[in-house]
Amino acid sequence: MASENVDGVAHDLVSLLTREDRDFLVRNNGHQVKVESLKGKKIWLYFSASWCGPCRRFTPKLVEAYNELSSNDDFEIIFVSGDSDDESFNGYFSKMPWLAIPFSDSDARDQLNKLFKVMGIPNLVMLDESGKVLSEDGVEIIQEYGVEAYPFTPEKIKEIKEKEETARKEQSLRSILVSQSRDYVISTDGKKVPVSELEGKFVGLYFSLSSYKACLGFTPTLVDVYEKLRAKGESFEIVMISLDDEEESFKKYFGSMPWLALPFRDKSCEKLARYFELSALPTLVVIGPDGKTLHSNVAEAIEEHGIQAYPFTPEKFAELEEIEKAKREAQTLESILVSGDRDFVIGKDGVKIPVSDLVGKNILLYFSAHWCPPCRAFLPKLIEAYQKIKTKEEAFEVIFISSDRDQTSFDEFFSGMPWLALPFGDKRKASLSRTFKVHGIPSLIAIGPTGRTVTTEARNLVMIHGADAYPFTEERIKEIEAQYEEMAKGWPEKMKHALHEEHELVLTKRRIYRCNGCETQGHLWSFYCEECDFDLHPKCALEEDKGSKDDEEKASPGEGWKCDGEVCSRA
Repeated sequence: MASENVDGVAHDLVSLLTREDRDFLVRNNGHQVKVESLKGKKIWLYFSASWCGPCRRFTPKLVEAYNELSSNDDFEIIFVSGDSDDESFNGYFSKMPWLAIPFSDSDARDQLNKLFKVMGIPNLVMLDESGKVLSEDGVEIIQEYGVEAYPFTPEKIKEIKEKEETARKEQSLRSILVSQSRDYVISTDGKKVPVSELEGKFVGLYFSLSSYKACLGFTPTLVDVYEKLRAKGESFEIVMISLDDEEESFKKYFGSMPWLALPFRDKSCEKLARYFELSALPTLVVIGPDGKTLHSNVAEAIEEHGIQAYPFTPEKFAELEEIEKAKREAQTLESILVSGDRDFVIGKDGVKIPVSDLVGKNILLYFSAHWCPPCRAFLPKLIEAYQKIKTKEEAFEVIFISSDRDQTSFDEFFSGMPWLALPFGDKRKASLSRTFKVHGIPSLIAIGPTGRTVTTEARNLVMIHGADAYPFTEERIKEIEAQYEEMAKGWPEKMKHALHEEHELVLTKRRIYRCNGCETQGHLWSFYCEECDFDLHPKCALEEDKGSKDDEEKASPGEGWKCDGEVCSRA
């Protein structure tokens, strides 16, 4: 985390790094180095600690950069430890080739933390020769650019970004895969394959991590597609961009693949992750025969369509969208819930309920998990709505689709639900998640009596309207909105209120909010101050307004309600 900006202040190194009883820094072998000898050098202050996981992951990258720049005798790194004991300090410092503030001088370390307003670690503050701050984002700079950013001035960073933008406009396969020290990729047997041999082909850049479950699940599917395309003689190749930190893991993972890769920990791996703005794993970027990017990630398309997604062109994706549209229009409950001999869901005690028994009903598919706090917060609201709907409508059911990690967690969570479920670990979950593009939980999908999708936003509808939202159709929501429009007739458009005297409150449509008066959840209508993000229920606002006219009595606050406010997303 970067500290706050103190740019422009020229710090005197001697007064900054010494004390009355100490005019030196130390190396990990115990040797002392006079602070005076650092005058005229660029200084990086490295705030770090052995107990900090991100620090331990970043330090090897910093060591690599330091060693590469060691021939430049114009800079030094100084370790400012956040460790709490001498043994931890010495163990961690032993892996660093630079200097440190002695662990015994806690006052100096505290003063540096305070001076540079260090709010998180690892933090790397870069000072120039005069003691002025070049950057307080040293960690990000080293992670993104490495020594390429030397001498790490704002001008140099700007130059790099401009070059990257130019390279993006003039992109070719060589500009992506070739570096100053390497013009090849490697095969599983270690053979060097010139990048020139890939030019003119469709090339997939496969960003992957051997320890990530989603990558392990996707790789066999990608292998199948790759081998089928190669068997058909298609001009297609894949280059893995590994994000592994351990060479043994890389070798084992890559050894199971039939394609090529960048060498282990090649500097281009992180550079390409930044270049393609990597945001998810697995990611398969497709480069066309002309070296231009065809698609930023076709992993989902391959999972859904397999070899049919090739060659990943805009025209092909338009064709696939037409296929998907036809599938949606022909969708039935059995087409999404039946797979092979899996033609059932389960009730309590594992009783099998045939999917055919649910045909013709309104169904909610509830994607959730015990480990997910927003799921646990939403569950009582869904149970309340379910029970109200069931008293009036028997042709309605909810099916729990679990993302729990083990059978015990599934059983415990499902035991508190009054509806049905897919069995734990059922393979249909993956297909349903892809079909409805479920990327976060809790998620609630409404299926109508015909088996077609009514809405993928049923969770929001239940949160706002509860059981009144049933059967979750567009027509029903319009009816509810019309009721609320009618309700607001006669209410003032603006009002002053004793609970918020600073500004006028404006009658505003708000999806979900927390009332600052009674501290309970509200929805749709609020008397709202945008500047202060202040909400009042119409009931609170109007009753208070009435009370102030009569006897200035205030609305009494109700019980607090904890809104989940978030969705648990995957890693």
